[in-house]
Amino acid sequence: MVPLLAMFLAAILWASSMIGAKLAVAELAIAEVVSGRFLLAAAVLWTMVILTRQPVRLAEVRRPLLMGVLDPGLVSLLMVWGLHHTSAVNASMFWALMPLLMPIAGRLVLKEAINPIVVVGALLAISGAIMLVAANQAAGEGDLFGDMLAVCAVLCAMCNSLLARRVAQTQGRPMVTTALQMSMALFVGAIALVILEPPGETVARVLDGPIVLMLYLGMVATAGPFFLLNFALRHLSVGRTALFSSLVGPLSVPMAALFLGETIQGLEIAAIATVMLGVFLPNIIGPRLLARFRR
Repeated sequence: MVPLLAMFLAAILWASSMIGAKLAVAELAIAEVVSGRFLLAAAVLWTMVILTRQPVRLAEVRRPLLMGVLDPGLVSLLMVWGLHHTSAVNASMFWALMPLLMPIAGRLVLKEAINPIVVVGALLAISGAIMLVAANQAAGEGDLFGDMLAVCAVLCAMCNSLLARRVAQTQGRPMVTTALQMSMALFVGAIALVILEPPGETVARVLDGPIVLMLYLGMVATAGPFFLLNFALRHLSVGRTALFSSLVGPLSVPMAALFLGETIQGLEIAAIATVMLGVFLPNIIGPRLLARFRR
């Protein structure tokens, strides 16, 4: 139950991250938003590692660092860039691709069994996501280039989840793993910042920009969900954790309406209900209930 609650909370934080990033790119450059989030996330995580005196073994840092390059490094760059062009709801809903693809990837790469109920739930979640994106595009709030950037971000996140599952099984210590992950992501963001933005202008904009929002994005909405994901992956398969990514889009809809002024239509509400049913179906139809139907 605790890993499931951790993933649900992670989905809430990821959804709020989409909204916060959309707000931040209105005042700051893409690379500034990305690198600022990683700096704050790495700072809070390493502080926690030091305070809890968790060991850091050099022999185990390679995979977490690679995870940081993929997600949140490349994922955040692609997603924030996508948010600059498309709506927050569209960008969020592309995460609904993950529960359909991750069980297959987990089977091919990690030899994990595919739960048929998870597949059914993923198909329901995908259908709800398609409905939501279609409704949003009909309202004129989508963009094809921004949508493609979001899809590329999802593919990077999939690769990270496969690697993170192996790290969680063999190394444990999700706090250390996440701190290393954010450190490498900060390196990726710093490179993008140096290439894309003049340092002097960056400092001035950040100091005059949405400091409270950036603190939330970095210390809560970035550090929090990745720690929760790395914790949950010790107990749940990649297919099961990926199912919760379908919640990011539906959860972002009321947030987008409240903070961004994006509209909510009746079709969107129906789509959200479909996604929610798909996510919670494996928990509603557990192994014991499924065995009864097979008798």
